[in-house]
Amino acid sequence: MNINYGMEIVRATEIAALTAARIQGLGNHDDILNQAREAMIKTLDRLMIKGRIINDRFGSRDEICTLPKTLGQGGPDMDMMVVALEAQHAAADGRNNATSYIVITEDGTIQPVPNLRMSKIVVGPKVGQVIDINQPPSANVKRVARVLRKYTENVTVCILNREHHHQLIRAVRSCGARIKLIEEGEISGCMAAINGKKADIYMGYGYAPEGTVVAAAISCLGGYMEGRISYDNDADRQAAMTRGINKFDKVFRVEDLIRSRKVSFAATGVTDGEFLEGVRFTATGAVTHSFVARSGTRTYRNLTTNHFFDYNPVF
Repeated sequence: MNINYGMEIVRATEIAALTAARIQGLGNHDDILNQAREAMIKTLDRLMIKGRIINDRFGSRDEICTLPKTLGQGGPDMDMMVVALEAQHAAADGRNNATSYIVITEDGTIQPVPNLRMSKIVVGPKVGQVIDINQPPSANVKRVARVLRKYTENVTVCILNREHHHQLIRAVRSCGARIKLIEEGEISGCMAAINGKKADIYMGYGYAPEGTVVAAAISCLGGYMEGRISYDNDADRQAAMTRGINKFDKVFRVEDLIRSRKVSFAATGVTDGEFLEGVRFTATGAVTHSFVARSGTRTYRNLTTNHFFDYNPVF
């Protein structure tokens, strides 16, 4: 994987973000996701690769545009994860944290996971491997505080605002840490913890496919995560076994989810969020804010791109 695919795939995240931003706030939750996915399919299909789609969380929903099993014009076999629009409800309602993501890596190196809930703890490279998902939240907060040389009261924990997180929120508050609640966009919340600008640690339940995207980001930027999938019944466990997961109490780490050191990661903001700014439309086009990283060199770029529709419309 000698080509810097990050600069190739960021074009697809930009197009998906621009497409979704055009209908931001109009209230149609499925339509905004479908249009973003369709735009991303068209753009990725131009790449000179054979990209195998892994861990599509919406693949089984009839009302959502189906991603092809493979994308591209043909070429090297690659694994891809495509999140055309995270936080579709937020985007459709005009709220924060809607983002487009793509991961591309070597063939056969992304762990397939079932579309089930996954409990996660995510921190950045300054914290490292001091967290333990088997320990109480207060213990992990105190460990992070110690490494960052902060008072516990100055540690910020990002958590999705969900009913099943009420106990977690109480536990974090009991040790005095600050909490940043987000309504949607768990990948953005995890990215905020990885770069350490708006949070120090991410905790709570999300989905396993999103966990693989976060693992890819950590492989490019550094940091640490632990995740554990929740199984409610035999059907859930069977879904895991068909993907090669046989230990149902397994704690997943980055190397379990992404088995490559040649990873490219790209993201573009749709609405303003914890990680990226959203699309801004101008008199002549739009401005997008994107992020591109690759694991081989630990290089990353923050891109502000001006799109002039009068010269080359993208829609």
